[in-house]
Amino acid sequence: MSRHKQVTAFLFPTPMKQALFFGLCTLDIQYHVDEFPAANIKVKTDPPEFFVGGPATNAAVAFAALNGAAKLITAIGENSFRSIFVNDFRSSGIQCTDLAQGQQFQPVLATVITSSGGKRTIFTHNPGKLDIALDEKKLFDQHRPELLMLDGFFPEVAIKLAREARSRQIPVVFDGGSWKPHLPELLPFVDYAVCSNDFYPPACQTPEAVFSFLDQFSIVYKAITRGEEQIIAKELDQIEFLTVPQVDTVDTLGAGDFFHGSFCYYLLTKNTFLEALQKAADFASKTCSFKGTREWLNKLK
Repeated sequence: MSRHKQVTAFLFPTPMKQALFFGLCTLDIQYHVDEFPAANIKVKTDPPEFFVGGPATNAAVAFAALNGAAKLITAIGENSFRSIFVNDFRSSGIQCTDLAQGQQFQPVLATVITSSGGKRTIFTHNPGKLDIALDEKKLFDQHRPELLMLDGFFPEVAIKLAREARSRQIPVVFDGGSWKPHLPELLPFVDYAVCSNDFYPPACQTPEAVFSFLDQFSIVYKAITRGEEQIIAKELDQIEFLTVPQVDTVDTLGAGDFFHGSFCYYLLTKNTFLEALQKAADFASKTCSFKGTREWLNKLK
C-alpha cells in the first residue's frame, strides 16, 4: 500500500500596489441646478455639498478604491478647513503627507455649479507657492512607490520628485489637465502623458500637434481624453481610438481625476498601456452615474 505525502497549500495575499500622487488638493463647494442661470439672476438651490478634490487627490482616492496603497503628497496647511481634509483622507483610505503642515496656508477653493446631464462650471484659483525644504530621496525611501503621478501643480516640488523617480527607474504618469508655462521643465521626466482635450501647448491646436509636441520630450506613451468621445492614444508611431462606455450621466465632477487614478492602478497590475486606458475609461464612466465625488465609493464594486 503506497503512501502519499499530503501537501498543504498556503495562499498569501497579493501585495498591494504602491503609488505616490503629488499635486493639488482642493475644497469643492458644489451646487446643483436645473440649468445654468443667466446674468444678474439669484437662484435658490438645495444646500451645497462639500467635497475634497483636486486632480492628484481624486486620483489617489480612485487608486485606493481599487485596493491600491495610495500615498498623497500635497499642501493643506493650517486653516479653517483642515479637519474636512483630514477626515476625507481617513474615510477614503489614502495616506497623506502635508508639506505645509504647521504653516498657515491658503487652501484652494472651487465653486462648482452642476446642471442637468452632469454639465458643470467651475470657479477656482491657482495655489500659492510652496516654500519648503524637501528631501526627495528620503521621501522615496520612506514610501517606496512603484509609480509616481503628477498633476503639474507646485512645479518647485514636482520637478524634484520627477527627477528622483527617473533616477530610480520609477514610471512617471502626468495628468495634463491644462497647459502650464513650467511644463517644459517637467515633461522630460514623464513616461506616460494622459492629457485632457483642454491641454494645448503653445502653437498646438489639434491632437496631432499635441502628440508631436510631446514627442519632443521622448514620451513614448501618450493619450488624449475627450469626455464621452473616443480616447486618442499613441504608442510609438501607432495611433489607436478607444471607446468610452456610455452611461446615464448624473455628475462628471472628478471623472477625469478618477480616470487617472484608475489608469495608474491598472498600469501596475501588468496591463498594457492600451488595456490600462480602456479599463480606466470603464471605471471613470461608472463614477459619472453618481452625484458628487464620493457617493460612488460606497456603491461601485
